[in-house]
Amino acid sequence: MSSSPVPKAIRDDVVRELYRRVEALDWELLTVQQKNRYYARWVEDQAIGGRLTEFQTAEDARVWIKDGAMKEYARALDGAGPFRHLVTVRLSGLDELIRRALGEDWTMLPRSRGDKPSHCVVTNGDIDRYMCWGKPGTFRDLIWAALNKVIEHPHPPMIVVTLRDGQHVNGEDRRRHERLAAHCGVDVRHIHRRLVFHGEV
Repeated sequence: MSSSPVPKAIRDDVVRELYRRVEALDWELLTVQQKNRYYARWVEDQAIGGRLTEFQTAEDARVWIKDGAMKEYARALDGAGPFRHLVTVRLSGLDELIRRALGEDWTMLPRSRGDKPSHCVVTNGDIDRYMCWGKPGTFRDLIWAALNKVIEHPHPPMIVVTLRDGQHVNGEDRRRHERLAAHCGVDVRHIHRRLVFHGEV
């Protein structure tokens, strides 16, 4: 069977169903092996793989679930990416994250938000700073992004390591983050973000 594009309406239905199930699983806390078992189950599931395999092979469906829909899940929770409208919950808003990282006077500059890693420019009216954020496992990307901004901005970049309920960074890793950030001339904060329904964001 040769693969063909999945119609957008079916693709969105499948992603919506995937995200509905994932929201009940504490996905970010699962091991790679546990996630792989779910990928295999979902390919066999009529509401997910059954719809995708009308247009592609089971292997292509698995790859798309893993490297397409689920790669976008974290961005969708953060209100970004092509599937952001398909989640029923989101992480607490970016405005709240900025205030908790830097204080009540700080806001995002319009049209400054980007990704890979998630970032924006924040201001208190007098000072502009680059800020990037992501999960503990992305710290290498965050430090590299912030380090590249040290030479462009007169004020230290801010890295925010974001944690979900149930996630923690052990003391040794936290100290390593702080030492690396200090060595590079950037600031770092570790902040928990809660999940909220859309109307609360």
